[in-house]
Amino acid sequence: MSQHAIAYVHSQNVADETARRVFLAIAEQSRGEGDILGLDLWDADLPALARRAGLDADEFRRQLRTLKQHVRMDVLEHTDGLWEIVFGPSYTQPARPRPAKPDLTRGGPHPFWMPGWEQSSIWGYEEGLGHLYAQLYANRDDPDAAPRIWITPPSYLVRDVDELAAAIAQALNPYVPARLPAELVKSWLTTPPLSAR
Repeated sequence: MSQHAIAYVHSQNVADETARRVFLAIAEQSRGEGDILGLDLWDADLPALARRAGLDADEFRRQLRTLKQHVRMDVLEHTDGLWEIVFGPSYTQPARPRPAKPDLTRGGPHPFWMPGWEQSSIWGYEEGLGHLYAQLYANRDDPDAAPRIWITPPSYLVRDVDELAAAIAQALNPYVPARLPAELVKSWLTTPPLSAR
């Protein structure tokens, strides 16, 4: 049980009683002690958490989908039954001012130029949260669907382009015939192809 996450939930003073119970049930299972807290849940895990919150599983799912209306957080529901939930002080602290000079490790979204993945894939810097993210779609994927690969906390916490390239290279392994070097992935993050220049 994460006492840090539970204390954070109480500090948010969520007015809606049902939403507060759902948020507390999530916090009890969360990991992390810093500014970013969260957990991955499978849909099969939800009935037990729903009982803790005094709800049935369908109402718990509905509450999860609307929880970010009550507190700043990410609740990502994937088609394979995985729920990624990320919250914490970094979501509710004021954003840091932008640097005077543009920096590719900041802002975004930026394009990801890997051949076969370049049409809808993006990456960028999560303002105020201090981490990079990536949403990767193979060109044949529906761009309105959830990304095939999502690099974001709590599964990944990357702070610079080198770490992002390494995380993407690892996540791409099931989709490519040979292991990709992180240096090559970094070039697709930072250098547009000749046709795009």
